[in-house]
Amino acid sequence: MSKEREKLISDSVEKAIAGDMDAINNIEDRVVRSKAKAALAKAKRLQKDGSSPDADLSGSDVPTVSNTPSENLNRMFGDRINEKFPGSLDGDLKDTHIQLKPDQWNDIAIWLKTEDDMLFDSLQCITGMDMGEDILEARYNLHSMKYRFAIEIRIAIPKKKAEIPSIEQVWRIGDWFERETYDMYGISFSGHTDLRRILLPDDWEGWPLRKDYEVQETYHGIVVPKVKEGWE
Repeated sequence: MSKEREKLISDSVEKAIAGDMDAINNIEDRVVRSKAKAALAKAKRLQKDGSSPDADLSGSDVPTVSNTPSENLNRMFGDRINEKFPGSLDGDLKDTHIQLKPDQWNDIAIWLKTEDDMLFDSLQCITGMDMGEDILEARYNLHSMKYRFAIEIRIAIPKKKAEIPSIEQVWRIGDWFERETYDMYGISFSGHTDLRRILLPDDWEGWPLRKDYEVQETYHGIVVPKVKEGWE
């Protein structure tokens, strides 16, 4: 955190302790405002415990508060991603998710997992989507076990160039998640060490969960049913 931000947090916390909560509430930067509130809570706790009044109030050792609703966290961490990786956002920030371009995804993933005040150590799911109009999307649900943060990353790519950098080496569970998404949607994860089908045979034709998927007539001489009726 920059010295300017640390001073802003320290000054606003001192004013808040003196009774002026607007000093914190009027901070425009969401991340700085959250850190200031966390630093204020720490300062009040130290006062109650009888600790030194000279304790650090800058918020430099306080992670962003973890009880913020996920909708706000998507905007907050979206701001931080954009600050750290300029040009990585794909469109405006939203409450529900963070939309990213694919180019810097691997570097962003490493940063989200290892940054001390985030530690998104759990990749809970990757969901493939066919958005129509020749657009596919991969959605990543990330969770921090330490801070209980939860955010969703979404990356959209054209069907004609359905490729996203792999995060298999960042979160090892990503191995099977990416293989399943590849198997069902044909999204290729560049850098994956063993990208192949996981549910269907290697020589199966097409990507079953795409909207334009057409079931092949036969597979090695066996008629492939068009509907489930009679074979469930």
